[in-house]
Amino acid sequence: MGIDSMDSSSENQNNNTNDNTNDIEQRIERSAAALDRSWVTRAKDTIGQWAYIMLRDADDHDIDWDWVRGLDLEHGIGVAEPADLEPGAASNAHDLLKEDLAIRDRLEAIIAKMSMTFMRDFDRRIKTYELPRALAYADRRLTDQIDLLRDRGVAEGLWTITDEERERVTVPVLHAVENGPFTDDDLADIQDHTAEIVNTRAEKRKADREKREAARHEKQMALFEADEKHYGSIEAGPDESAPADSSSDANSADDLVEGQQIINDDNPAVPGTEQVNADETAVPEARFERSRHSAAQHVAAHTAAAPKDYWREAYLPGRDVDKVMGIDLETNGTEPYRAYIIDVGFEYMNMKSPRPAEAAGSTYAYDKDYYESGDAYDQHRFSFGVTPEAAKHGNAFIIQLTGIDISQRTGSEFPLLDEDPAAQADLLKRLTAQPFVAHMATFEHSFFMLNVAGYAEAYRNGHVTIIDTLPMSRLWDEGSVPCEGHPDGDNTLDAYAKRQGALREDDAERHLGLEDTHIMLLAMKHHLTALKAEARGPWGPGGKAGIGGKRIINYRRHNWRR
Repeated sequence: MGIDSMDSSSENQNNNTNDNTNDIEQRIERSAAALDRSWVTRAKDTIGQWAYIMLRDADDHDIDWDWVRGLDLEHGIGVAEPADLEPGAASNAHDLLKEDLAIRDRLEAIIAKMSMTFMRDFDRRIKTYELPRALAYADRRLTDQIDLLRDRGVAEGLWTITDEERERVTVPVLHAVENGPFTDDDLADIQDHTAEIVNTRAEKRKADREKREAARHEKQMALFEADEKHYGSIEAGPDESAPADSSSDANSADDLVEGQQIINDDNPAVPGTEQVNADETAVPEARFERSRHSAAQHVAAHTAAAPKDYWREAYLPGRDVDKVMGIDLETNGTEPYRAYIIDVGFEYMNMKSPRPAEAAGSTYAYDKDYYESGDAYDQHRFSFGVTPEAAKHGNAFIIQLTGIDISQRTGSEFPLLDEDPAAQADLLKRLTAQPFVAHMATFEHSFFMLNVAGYAEAYRNGHVTIIDTLPMSRLWDEGSVPCEGHPDGDNTLDAYAKRQGALREDDAERHLGLEDTHIMLLAMKHHLTALKAEARGPWGPGGKAGIGGKRIINYRRHNWRR
């Protein structure tokens, strides 16, 4: 797979020299095969499967699948030629940028809908997730072209650019240059509309969620009112008209014995004590079945009307979780269909059982001197590259955050993950072998979906289990208290690791894949140990048995013949 790009320190080199040499040789040998991009074109063969189910995009516009079929995903979908990206080119940078942005907005609205469509395709009409990966592949390179066209405009004195936060998204904003050829109005049609699109979609989801909650609440109230009419007011307390030995009394002996059948003399469908003692089938079978069916419907109706739990609870670990693989990605952006994965760090740790005997005594040099391997084993760091266009544009924020300069991440030593099938296969094998853990795991999941061949299919088929330490921090860590900057509590990995003793108070999260993975797994293990001792978390009232985590469960669909 990838080259182990540890620090250039002699200690790190001594630890991994042989492995590094082998990785480099294998990567160079694979470079020719990795550059076979024909799969991107072949992915369009599945357009018919998608067109059958997915008629509209994420913005509720009709999809022209013939337009998608006509895109040259393998060689580029933008309108500019390489020469057009250079300052001083004879072409019109404004017009090229306008067309490229229109293509990207249209394409990304389709990509944004594809994950939900694929996962809800219960009849499996869509066989593979290859087409979304191919569209994302082309979209990343289109984004590189857009960035360089913007850079060209700056170099030519056509506009200046500032990065501005627009609610959920930070976008580049173009400003007219004083005495330049354009006014701010002239630049309106080449502004980045990503924030506007993302925020509109988020508000629509919020409105839909509130509408569903309102309907659920209305249904719940209607059920309560129906119950009051049938059974009497819940708020009125015990029914004083009922016999003294009825279980409707709060202190009834029948109500206090755990597991004992509750006797209710007011309900003739439930047998009384004498009837049960005399004959377990005192109520005619048909009548009993009808009663049981009605009760089941009653419970199901109330369950459907009940408020839904915090959605990230599905990613919490269970009581029996043991071997896990922690993983963390560093990228040059936040959108998986625009950004490249540049750093992957992962390691293994057992939450219950001892570290494997063959791993005992092994050491690993992390970027932080005081980090100790502890119970971690089989640590890896893999480095990937970006396109020459992305390298030329650079990313000052990523350098500041991670220390990784993407302008140096090109060449055979740094292949692109989305062009490295062997690396993808290796990652997929690891991701499906045991649960994988990440902090805010939906980020890693979204990048795997659009970068790792076979991952989406494996996830849909229930072969991927995801555990997230973010909800562990939010729901099980009493130190996570709300504040002005963090309304739900400070649940960043940095804060969580410090509260769990995995990171020094005077230190900070490193923002490198392997280092962040390590403090995350240490924090998780420390946290689970404390929770078990206090009978909380997985061992508390709402805890789950098994390994827990988010996993797709496939229910067989039954076709009934009439």
